[in-house]
Amino acid sequence: MYYLKGDIITDGQRFANKTIGISNGKVFYVGEDEPIDVRNLYITKGVICPGFVDIHVHGVSGDDFMDSAAAFDKIAERLPRYGVTSFLATSRTADLSDLEDFLLHAERFERKPSYASLLGVHVEGPWISPACPGAQKSSLIRRLTAEDAHRIILPHSNIISLITIAPEEVEDPEVLHQLCSHGIRLSAGHTNASLEDVRLAVKHGLRQITHTFNAMSPVHHRSPGTAAAALIFEELMCEIIPDGLHVHPEMIGFLYKVKGREKMMLISDCTGYNNLEDGEYFLRGKHLVKEGNSLRLKDGPLAGSAITMDRGVKYAVEHCGVSLEDAVYMAGKSPLKAIGKDAVKGSIKEGFDADLVVLDEELRVEMTIAGGEIVYKNG
Repeated sequence: MYYLKGDIITDGQRFANKTIGISNGKVFYVGEDEPIDVRNLYITKGVICPGFVDIHVHGVSGDDFMDSAAAFDKIAERLPRYGVTSFLATSRTADLSDLEDFLLHAERFERKPSYASLLGVHVEGPWISPACPGAQKSSLIRRLTAEDAHRIILPHSNIISLITIAPEEVEDPEVLHQLCSHGIRLSAGHTNASLEDVRLAVKHGLRQITHTFNAMSPVHHRSPGTAAAALIFEELMCEIIPDGLHVHPEMIGFLYKVKGREKMMLISDCTGYNNLEDGEYFLRGKHLVKEGNSLRLKDGPLAGSAITMDRGVKYAVEHCGVSLEDAVYMAGKSPLKAIGKDAVKGSIKEGFDADLVVLDEELRVEMTIAGGEIVYKNG
């Protein structure tokens, strides 16, 4: 049993000078009373927030979830230093046999006390559009068929939380309805879909947009595409990469004004190369160029991001006109609500999981608590 004391942010609001009691992995007290045992008290001048939840992360600090089973352990152990307490392990377009291996590794993963929690997986590809591959391997992209759904997806519906698909590359929209009936969330991404393609997919269960504005048909006044649909359809929740490279900060601010914190989620889309020095690399079959936060294929396209969630929250607040309260909400509560995991996570309330991040006055991670355990402390 121990206590935290300081300002807290939860559910989009800030409360000054609160005491939080933690025991057995849960928050058991939130209030203004002084703790009886001051020996187990941590006081911060920063702010205590629900832990960040990254539902689109491929890896971190050199490892990718599709490398091996061991990569799951390494990434889950490292994520808390960036304020992340829960995540969806995210795949990339690959051979179906490699995708199956990834899904089996996720099913067999066992969280250790010092790790962030695996909430499921996000399958990004191969059921996307060859017209909008981004840095995904075009030769492995395929249409979503009923056969693939029954052979690859449904046998692993226990671990699959989210699938990125191109609505126009689906053999039969009824496949989408079937996937949704098994509790799988569907997101449009790497897609050249028209507004009408998206409208049809929404009728069959589509509820999300993957890294909004990137790798998709754009906003056009005569031919509105997926990016326009993201703004038009109230049902759609939108991921955004807040690094100033994938999306201009003014456009991030515009999306925030249109969708609000309830329908917008901050993601890292980190591809595991956040720790690389600037330079050229040949890694995982790709020729990459790293320059600051920019990670590109040598021939130009962005290849995922090189930021982490803590830096994304800081960027959204400092450059995009997003309040800290809403940035914290979009980095924790909104993603959990999107995947139906917000019943006991994402808020600082009695009875909720003690998944917390303490940010200092410069919005740097001071401490991360996952499952009641202090898993990272800066300095």
